[in-house]
Amino acid sequence: MSNLIEHAKTLESDGHIAEAIQTYDDVIRSRSDSDILAYANFRLGHIYQEWGELFAAQRFLSQAHQFDPENTDIRNAIDNLNQHFSENRQQITDQMSRQNSDQIVSLFRIATGIKLIAMDKSVQAYPLMKSRTKIFPNAAVAKHLLTDISITDEERNSAIEFLIEREWLVNTGVELYTIANSGLYAFYTALAQLHIDNSAYSDAITCYEQAYRLDNSQPAPLYQKVICYAALEEWNDAITVISELPSEVPAEINQIAYYTAIAESYHHTFQESGADSDKQKVIEACEKVLRLDKKDKAISKLLASYQNKKSWWRRE
Repeated sequence: MSNLIEHAKTLESDGHIAEAIQTYDDVIRSRSDSDILAYANFRLGHIYQEWGELFAAQRFLSQAHQFDPENTDIRNAIDNLNQHFSENRQQITDQMSRQNSDQIVSLFRIATGIKLIAMDKSVQAYPLMKSRTKIFPNAAVAKHLLTDISITDEERNSAIEFLIEREWLVNTGVELYTIANSGLYAFYTALAQLHIDNSAYSDAITCYEQAYRLDNSQPAPLYQKVICYAALEEWNDAITVISELPSEVPAEINQIAYYTAIAESYHHTFQESGADSDKQKVIEACEKVLRLDKKDKAISKLLASYQNKKSWWRRE
């Protein structure tokens, strides 16, 4: 775990703040010693205070203090933040109201985007969904900021009800709601497909990585990453992921696209390696594609080149 902390420190010092937040969050979700958890919470509190997200900062500093109540740096940070709250009450109240409204808008856009996708209106959904990733660059930031949002009965519009009905927005108090991992998972997987539809494969990979981070019991995002890497012709990255996946493909994955990605990836690797194992993987993947679609010309041609056979459309 110390390696993860050091990695987070490096990211933070290099200015990769969103990535540092995600790494510190990984530490918090682990079963670490209290001093390590205190440090991770303390750094998150500091980062969010620098970002002007004072309520998130207060929450993490409070958690850091619970893990290490004798730590002077943590106590001083809490005292300084409390003093700032005390000296700027009206400003803080206005900021709280403004940020709460911004969070409700984010929930509205997420829910509306997903609903538009269900209505086959992906063109309208794409800008709504994509705009949220600028505000929440990864799932950790989204989870930290979409927390304890005050939603009154008057503010519970159809989009909010949509999230609540699916338990993507969970009640944490009288009028307080927090985005659930399942809601964020739905957001990132839906946005990833929109990226694919717009040939933004790198962005899709990022979304699938966030989805898998939210729920690593769901392997589908990893299979989707393979398809995206192949579309980008990043064959080595595709094979790295393929080598770690079970052979049984999840039902929601387009198997033709997945096995085609395997065939193409190992085909390009075989051109360099000449390894018989790579050759066999090409043949196996091609055969699986052709069992699903026997008229796939490109795959039939690729398979024929490995078996010295004529393509199906050239046979007599």
